[in-house]
Amino acid sequence: MTARLATSGQRPDLTKFEGHLHLALLAMEPDAKDQAGTDPRADARTHTIDVVGGKNWVLTVHDGRTAALDHFEAGTEGETHLGALDAAGLVAAIADEVLTGYLEIVEATERAIDRLDERALRERAGDEVLEEIVRVRRRISGIRRALAPQRAVFAALTRPEMALDAEFGAPWPGLTDRLDRTIDAVENLRSLLLGTFDLHMARAAKDANDVMKVLTLVSAVFLPSVVLAGIMGMNFQVSFFDTPENFLNVIAVIIGLAVALLALAVKRGWV
Repeated sequence: MTARLATSGQRPDLTKFEGHLHLALLAMEPDAKDQAGTDPRADARTHTIDVVGGKNWVLTVHDGRTAALDHFEAGTEGETHLGALDAAGLVAAIADEVLTGYLEIVEATERAIDRLDERALRERAGDEVLEEIVRVRRRISGIRRALAPQRAVFAALTRPEMALDAEFGAPWPGLTDRLDRTIDAVENLRSLLLGTFDLHMARAAKDANDVMKVLTLVSAVFLPSVVLAGIMGMNFQVSFFDTPENFLNVIAVIIGLAVALLALAVKRGWV
C-alpha cells in the first residue's frame, strides 16, 4: 500500500484490497494568487487526495494543506454525528467535500462570466473581452477534465464486487447523483459562456453597423456636393462662369446641401 501511495498519479482511481479500499480523488481549488477564484487569468490547480478506508479506520494522504479537508475539519467542530459514521460514510463525506470544492469554483466562474456579460454589453467590442472568454473557456474545460473521470470511480463504490465486510459500511448512495449534478453545473457554465460570446458578437455587429452608418451618412452628405462640383467643372462655356461672385454662390449651395442633409439625418434619428 505504501508503494502504491507513493506512485499515485494525477488521475482518480479506486482499488480494493483485502480488508480495505484505496480511493484516489482529484481535488481542485483556486490558485494561491486567486483565492476567490474569480480571475479568469488564474488557472485552478488540481491535486490528488488518497483516501484509504478499512474496518473502523480511514486514512488520508495528500501533499500539503487542502481546502476540501480544511473545510471538512471546520464543519466537524461543535456538536456533530461524525463519530456515528462508519468507515464508508466517512469516505463518502470526504468525497462530498471534494465535490463541494468543484462547486465553489463553478460558482466563482459564474461570477466571472457575469462580469464578462457586463463588459460585453457596456464596452466596445475588442480583443480584450474575447481573450477573457477564451481564458474562461479554458478554465471550464480544465474543470470538466478533472471532474468527469471521477464518475467511473464514484460509480464503482456502489458495485457489489467492491463491497467489504458489513462493519465497513456502504457508501452514501447519493454520492453519484451529487457528482452528476456537479458535472451538469460545469456543462451549464459552457452554455453561459456561449451566451457571453453571443453578446460579444452582437456588440461587435452593432459597432460595425455604427461605423457603416457614419460612413454612409458622410457619403450622403458629400455626394450632392461632389455631383455639383463635377458639373461645374465640366469644360464648356456658360455665362454663369463669367461672374466671379458665382463661385461663392456655389460654395454656399454645397454647404447648404450638407447642412440640410445633416438636419434631415438628425430629425430622422439616423445620428
